[in-house]
Amino acid sequence: MKTRTLLPLLLLLCCACSSQAQNSNANSNNAPQAQKEAPAPRADAEATIKGKKISINYGRPNLKGRDLLAQAPVGTVWRVGMNQATELTTAADLLIGTQELKAGKYSLWVRRTGADTWTLAFHPKTGVWGAPPLKEGYAAELPLKLEKAGDSLELLTINLSDANGDGEVKIHWGTALMSGKFGVK
Repeated sequence: MKTRTLLPLLLLLCCACSSQAQNSNANSNNAPQAQKEAPAPRADAEATIKGKKISINYGRPNLKGRDLLAQAPVGTVWRVGMNQATELTTAADLLIGTQELKAGKYSLWVRRTGADTWTLAFHPKTGVWGAPPLKEGYAAELPLKLEKAGDSLELLTINLSDANGDGEVKIHWGTALMSGKFGVK
């Protein structure tokens, strides 16, 4: 009688231990801690300007009742998304202020440069995780205009559009709306 009672308990214990070992092995890879964050949904913003395709691929974090942009101190560098760094791919050469950015692929970073000022920074290093942020070596920086949006978005949303032959990027999260225009050759 005791053997019949113990056998199901032993099988249950063996299954639980096996499951725990599998979970432990899945979590013990050599990835940096930042890469173990829950994956954020990814999205693409795309526009064709002067016949050339420009796209941005980014992670879409949730606000969860926070106002993270307002809390960011001056000097903060953010990957403009979540998990893997946001990347811009352009088939056209771009004019960012007075700096020419050759066609190709760039990681994008937003830097808080003042109480109400931000820039969108283009870095030649791609395929990187968002942490630690790339703080120097930018190929170009685009000043962003910050304004309060009429609506609030829970998920970070980036849009690209054709603005009369120039490109326009809009980054909307919560009630913060950052935007900037750049030339397309």
